[in-house]
Amino acid sequence: MAPLTFTSVTTGQISSEMVAETSETKENVARLIFPFDGIGDVKIEGTNYRIKKGRILHVGPNFPIQFLAANEAKLEYVVIYFHLSDEEQAKLPHYSHFPLQIVEHMKLMNLVQQLIETNQKGSHLSFLQSKVLFLNILEEIILLMKVKDYQNIASILTYIQENFTKNITVNDIANECNWDRRKLSYVFEKRMGVSPHVYLTDLRIQKSKMLLRSSDFSIKEIADRVGYTDYFYFSRVFKKVTGLSPSIFRKQMN
Repeated sequence: MAPLTFTSVTTGQISSEMVAETSETKENVARLIFPFDGIGDVKIEGTNYRIKKGRILHVGPNFPIQFLAANEAKLEYVVIYFHLSDEEQAKLPHYSHFPLQIVEHMKLMNLVQQLIETNQKGSHLSFLQSKVLFLNILEEIILLMKVKDYQNIASILTYIQENFTKNITVNDIANECNWDRRKLSYVFEKRMGVSPHVYLTDLRIQKSKMLLRSSDFSIKEIADRVGYTDYFYFSRVFKKVTGLSPSIFRKQMN
């Protein structure tokens, strides 16, 4: 048996008006908590962890979790459950909880998104595919934890994440951060693996997927909330990236 084996994945959200506590603590089943959007706190045995993009939380078996919103912020998160073999559990008698600081990377978040969508299909084949995706996620986390020297684009990532809902462009990003556009594109792609335009588009599509799955907003409202003032253009981009129209994606996910 593999030391780590995928079992399931769930999504959730918490705001300042809510308190959510998970009680699903199965024997030898650990969890990886990925903040997808916003900022929040995770409380475990009196220890409080602040999580946001770029900070993953690892939680060992048998630890109840309480999710709390940070101030007026809203947190959207993903929890991946995975099984620990008896041998692995025996090696780690004090298996506990700890944060994993990584560099935010589009590839990792895409893998997590793929895992959610694949697992929701509920077939035997999709479960096998989910296991493979989980291993790919672990591999990507290990690689990203080794990456250094991302300080040069930290301000750029912050600006994009805080303003992607405002219909900003790559020129806006370059101007705001006082970078030449060509230099911005070169450094960004070298460090992040994709161009600023692709990163910005993917961020918007990921957020729209979350809203299509978890909200009752109309597709036009969702387009506006992720930075697209033109509903028809949003639909074209969404279909180009995902292969499905927003309405068909929502139907399949629900």
